[in-house]
Amino acid sequence: MRDLRDIEDAERMGRKRSQIFFVLAIVFFAGQSLYFTSSPATRDSHARVGAWLILVILIMMLLATGGFLLRGRKVRDLLNDETSRLNRLASQALGFWVTIITSLGLYVESMFEPLTFNEGVHILVTLGVGSALISFAARERRAHRIG
Repeated sequence: MRDLRDIEDAERMGRKRSQIFFVLAIVFFAGQSLYFTSSPATRDSHARVGAWLILVILIMMLLATGGFLLRGRKVRDLLNDETSRLNRLASQALGFWVTIITSLGLYVESMFEPLTFNEGVHILVTLGVGSALISFAARERRAHRIG
């Protein structure tokens, strides 16, 4: 009986995970648009940078583990099935390629308009992590729709 409940919990949480990751991506990108539209004096405040770093680390942990670290081992194993692991790996690979292509774009752009180091790193990390997050959410949503 407990196994059936664990399977149902994992299925429900898997569906919620894609929704939560989409919302997290929207919040993440909305915060970054506020960052880049603010003045440089307020942009580099320790509080803003610290909040951004914490959010990036949280998202990276979620992408590395698939989320739901506080659930029991059995439910976590059901959540992180082969499809979910493949989705995570493909999303992480996409994040890597977005980061590489963005770095090349920033290199070319810096020839015409100089960027500060902080701005460049912020753009790289935001686009790399954000694209991986959206990709994982979309892949998981598709997997649950098909399955």
